[in-house]
Amino acid sequence: QVIIKEADRLQDLMKRLLSPHRPMQPGSVNIHEILERVRSLLTAEFPGVLTIRRDYDTSLPELIGDREQLIQAVLNIARNAAQAIKGRSGQKGDRAHQGEIRFRTRVARQVTLAKRRFPLALELQVIDDGPGIPEEIRERMFYPLVSGREGGSGLGLTLAQSFVQQHHGTIECLSRPGHTCFTIRLPLNVGEGR
Repeated sequence: QVIIKEADRLQDLMKRLLSPHRPMQPGSVNIHEILERVRSLLTAEFPGVLTIRRDYDTSLPELIGDREQLIQAVLNIARNAAQAIKGRSGQKGDRAHQGEIRFRTRVARQVTLAKRRFPLALELQVIDDGPGIPEEIRERMFYPLVSGREGGSGLGLTLAQSFVQQHHGTIECLSRPGHTCFTIRLPLNVGEGR
């Protein structure tokens, strides 16, 4: 079921990527449902390599967004982390070491995104304990075709950034060996009176 659902989703995403002017398909989205989807995909793709921890603020309201784009953005970031962790454990040769990825969600208040002020925003962090992003590519990691991995396409973070920006959000990264944190902030267009 995971493979079939993922194949269908990727086929749909490819159609949308190949027709770049096709508008977003916004709807009401639960960020935790998206994170659980990414979690199930990573668990299937990297068995025995990862522990995925959740630190969710369950009071977060739904946001208006394109579900497929948001899944792909988070998946690209988290998959990079998983590949870095897997690469590290392969070098050491110790099968016992498991890396950890943490999904953390919070509400951020009075946030400026894309030069607009929002009373409420969603803050999503993908945190890993991998080797960190090589210093020589940190400044350029969101550029197309920049990859820190042999055989990497260099499109994962570019697409993630593009999808987040289409949602009027921001994406930032802090990285050092043993701790990399990607922070995505997305506006929450909550109805008046909340």
